[in-house]
Amino acid sequence: MSLELTRHGCHGEAHRADDLRKIGIAKDDTPSKSPGKSHARHCIGLPLLLIAEVRQHRRLIPLAMAQLLLLADQPLLPANMSQVAKEFHFDGPQRDEMLGGIVAIVFFTSGALFSLIAGRLADLMKRTTLVSGCMLLGAAGTFANSRVQNFSSLLVCRGAVGAALGGLLPASFAIVGDMYPADERPHAIAMMAVISGLGPALGQGLAGFLGSSAGWRAPFALVGAAGLLMSLLLFALQKELREVEQDMDQESRRYCGALCSALKKRTVILTCLQGIFGCVPWAVISTFLTDYLATNAHLGVPGATAVLFSFGIGCFAGTAVGGKLGQHLYKKDKRLQPWLMALTVWGGMIPFFILFSAAGAWGHPWLFHLLALLGGLMAPVAGGNAKAILLNVVQSRSRGTVFGVYNIMDDLGKGLGPALVSSWVRPLGRRSSFMLGILFWLPCGLFCWMMTRTVLRDDLSEIQAEEAPTRDPLTINEEQIESSCDKGEWHSCEATVSPPTSLYSSSMGDTPSTKPQARAVPIGKAVDEASSCDEC
Repeated sequence: MSLELTRHGCHGEAHRADDLRKIGIAKDDTPSKSPGKSHARHCIGLPLLLIAEVRQHRRLIPLAMAQLLLLADQPLLPANMSQVAKEFHFDGPQRDEMLGGIVAIVFFTSGALFSLIAGRLADLMKRTTLVSGCMLLGAAGTFANSRVQNFSSLLVCRGAVGAALGGLLPASFAIVGDMYPADERPHAIAMMAVISGLGPALGQGLAGFLGSSAGWRAPFALVGAAGLLMSLLLFALQKELREVEQDMDQESRRYCGALCSALKKRTVILTCLQGIFGCVPWAVISTFLTDYLATNAHLGVPGATAVLFSFGIGCFAGTAVGGKLGQHLYKKDKRLQPWLMALTVWGGMIPFFILFSAAGAWGHPWLFHLLALLGGLMAPVAGGNAKAILLNVVQSRSRGTVFGVYNIMDDLGKGLGPALVSSWVRPLGRRSSFMLGILFWLPCGLFCWMMTRTVLRDDLSEIQAEEAPTRDPLTINEEQIESSCDKGEWHSCEATVSPPTSLYSSSMGDTPSTKPQARAVPIGKAVDEASSCDEC
């Protein structure tokens, strides 16, 4: 029996402990005699803790930035829908049907089709090369969107960006699964979601303020140029974290074989189903909320953009806290993680239902900000935790394929959602149609709750911990630990192991020659403090 200590977990905690110790707030330090000085140290310590988090997850930054720029493209058109509709001569309900419904169908249908292809390619080729290619395609489509002269060209550009986003997401999350062990994935996915989640807020701000002054084309040109630069950086910075398997069995090499093997697990099916229903309200919010607040609530584009900014702040905080809380609950009891998802989905539905009901009728702008903030705090918790659960129930060689299908389930909700809701506008009106779309979070939460019954049986985290070659563990013989500790030679229990894989060798990170030593921790002993790596 062996004790495995992941290098990056200990290393990240060691960095965090060093930062705490520098400012005198580590737990082993004596408390300050002056309360004022103690508060000052904690205020200084917060930025250092954030820096430590960024340093621990620094290899996620290129992936997160790529997602950020592609996601920043999505609100550019909805935020200036009325301006684009005027240029293309779409009036009244035709505006919602063409720019809200047809564009969304093309965007997410192309994303769904390419997601199938890219998801399978992520299991058969270098995932980093696939990510870089998708980013290049998406950036080119965004920039070309600033030069279109008719609606057909607009559809082609939206389709290119949708295909790029559909290919980028499954490959990115497959890479995250290679980087982190099961009990650290929720927080890692949350960190990436926090960074990439700034994309819609960035796009919303550019569309609302720059689009109002310089025209709706200017934000597309700016985001597209930044995306082209990012694609070049991805080619230069990213290195493959795993060896492409050459000796796969025949079933794993067949697309249907790999997919059917994964779909035998009920947790995978439930995760996909909650994605279909859960993305319909998100599509309503991203596609229609800005224009609805600007026209029906008479806030104007800048005022509506400010409300969406409050929503972005809520999403930022909710994603970060939800990932950390989901990771904590996963370690305590795996069933608590889907419980968290269900409760936050239902809790996030209520503020948005009230928001669409109040806008243009009896609501006040400050109420819109409050409701958007509350909804943003709860609504994004389920998404990050769902991806972590999916990584934990699928084998590494099938992750790209399964995430490609999961992305299609998301795209069904995102693409068909606006089209379905826009078809209700004529008979029901905008307010009732959008409120009905928000209610799709009810079945989403139900499927999350059903996962509490299946996740224990389907979880593969213990098997992955034993078999995954890219985890780069430092293995120490248990008998040596026990004998050394019995002799009182605890401080001699150190081992330096050369890592067998290239997981942590990157142009952005440490090389194998600079890896720190690992100190043995006895089995059963809880390591609660960040500084424990240095106090063994």
